[in-house]
Amino acid sequence: MVTMSDVAKAAGVSRATVSYALRGDPRIAAATAEKIRQAAQKLHYNANISARSLRSGRSGIIGVAIYELDRPYPSEMSAAMSREIARRGYQPIVQQTSGSKDDEIMILQKVTSQLCDGMIFSPGQVSDEELRALSHGKPMVLLDDISPDPVFDSVNTACEDGSAAAVRHLIDIGCKHVVVVGPSYDMLLDDKMASSVVGRRMTGCLRAFEEAGVDVDASNFLPLEHWDPIPAREAAYRLLDSDDYRDADGVFCMTDTIAISFMRGLADRGVRVPDDIALVGFDGVTESEYAVPSLTTVRTDLDDLARRTLDLLIDRINANVGGVGIDAAGDAGDNAGDGLAFPDAPQRLTAAWELVKRESTRR
Repeated sequence: MVTMSDVAKAAGVSRATVSYALRGDPRIAAATAEKIRQAAQKLHYNANISARSLRSGRSGIIGVAIYELDRPYPSEMSAAMSREIARRGYQPIVQQTSGSKDDEIMILQKVTSQLCDGMIFSPGQVSDEELRALSHGKPMVLLDDISPDPVFDSVNTACEDGSAAAVRHLIDIGCKHVVVVGPSYDMLLDDKMASSVVGRRMTGCLRAFEEAGVDVDASNFLPLEHWDPIPAREAAYRLLDSDDYRDADGVFCMTDTIAISFMRGLADRGVRVPDDIALVGFDGVTESEYAVPSLTTVRTDLDDLARRTLDLLIDRINANVGGVGIDAAGDAGDNAGDGLAFPDAPQRLTAAWELVKRESTRR
């Protein structure tokens, strides 16, 4: 059985350099990479590497790692990414991170570095430094990156502006006591949480309240420990049973999944939407249109999100850039794997969005 060491000996390079070259690492000199690919092909090394990959140093695969694929929004977003990846002539591999740091690290180590030309990643637990190291020089685009000093390109959803539009809409239709379901009133005291997706959405809510001259306190926020359907349904009971929320006549839920479940809880108690309480969600999942009543929501244009993401990623894949840690012979130095230094700064884009007004706020 031919080993990587056999290929290294035939090509006259180190085993590490063979590993980097066959993964398509752009830090390996083109001539060295070609020599390694020819040696591997001649020795019939690793039969599952396609002829295309051996010729070009690319696999034609783009990885997508998303949190909670069993939820409507991540699932629909992954589908949009898969369609756009296929439209560009690549093959998608979609995986779920499950919010686990171990899962995220494993995906980056096993899938991104070995199989993919590039990665679309929704970071949760992995730090910027770990992302840089684990990428092994492969291009990556992050979704809703919260880093103050970004390492990679990112495409974000309109968290702040979208949430502000949702609260503003409830106030505009005459709601006097708007309650935001999801975050706690004091969450922005935590710097890390303030920069998260939830924190940015809450910042948008506070901006809309301030613009409308609404004095805000804890009675404007109904926290959820877990953003799941059952706790969201039970949160509706808490709102109706608590004196703090008894006069609520407008509710903004931080996701459509929360909103639809919350609306079910209101119906359990005979509370009518929108007559008694108007309701707005965020995301624009398909189910929001078919709920009864249909749900007003801040809809992220997932096709636009996918287009912007793939534009950035494929530009990086196609970029003819140098790296660090590679000597003149193409051997990997001590700092190989520290990440690729692209010639221009990471870009941050925002996907298109709109406030879709439906029956849940139609008065």
